[in-house]
Amino acid sequence: MKRLKKPLFLLLFSLFLLIFSGFDKRLQVTEYIYKSSEIPSSFDQFKICQISDLHCKSFGENNRILLQKIKELSPDIVVLTGDIVDEDHQDLSSITDLFQGLKDLGIPAYYITGNHELEPAALQQYEELQSLMNAYGVTDLDDQTETITIGDDAIQLTGGKWYARYIVQYLKPADPEGFHILLYHGADFFDLIDSYNYDLVLAGHIHGGLIRIPVLNIGLFGNLGDLFPKYSAGIYQNDTKDCTMIVSRGLGDARIPRFYNRPELVCITLESGAP
Repeated sequence: MKRLKKPLFLLLFSLFLLIFSGFDKRLQVTEYIYKSSEIPSSFDQFKICQISDLHCKSFGENNRILLQKIKELSPDIVVLTGDIVDEDHQDLSSITDLFQGLKDLGIPAYYITGNHELEPAALQQYEELQSLMNAYGVTDLDDQTETITIGDDAIQLTGGKWYARYIVQYLKPADPEGFHILLYHGADFFDLIDSYNYDLVLAGHIHGGLIRIPVLNIGLFGNLGDLFPKYSAGIYQNDTKDCTMIVSRGLGDARIPRFYNRPELVCITLESGAP
């Protein structure tokens, strides 16, 4: 009997550690390098930080942990790819802290809506969010295109407002010439937009599949309750490899707790040259 106790204890302790570590909610930074001959030389090493699916969550007092991570990465711009607020949170002080911090750091920020901002129950939060963006100089990029220039070189940054599958009726194809980035919340609609001439798509919405399976590193749940969503987190390419999508696991919480799915701040470094 004594011989069985030690292996059983080790098994139970290992199981406890496995479950406990799965609920790790420390902020994680994921960095990608995106290389393309379409990127002008002046934009070589241009950095983009992506914040997605924040859902009013704060990381540390006054969002200092999130802001410190952004400061350390020293991005040229920050993009917010939807679900920054939602109908379940009335207090937007964490968003105020974030916008104030980005303004203090002098980092231009660009925003698009997700599905939660446009829920009827979130109308007040969305209106307050728009006021905060105006106050702190965050650019609302819904259905708009911004030209970012360095010297004589330029890239295009386009925002696709949340229309779900109807995005094909509203999204304008990118000019085949030049380098074009699309911000669109719904990663699961990549198959509808991958032929619109955008070189790089930055998305979220899936929350990494909520539960990620260790070792396999795949998400379990999609937003419609489907299993093993096709685009849950990471980097993807279409069949012709002329469009790449990077999907953030997001930062905020959902009704199902994250498991092996730490909150994620994404940073993309552009490199000019042949991939």
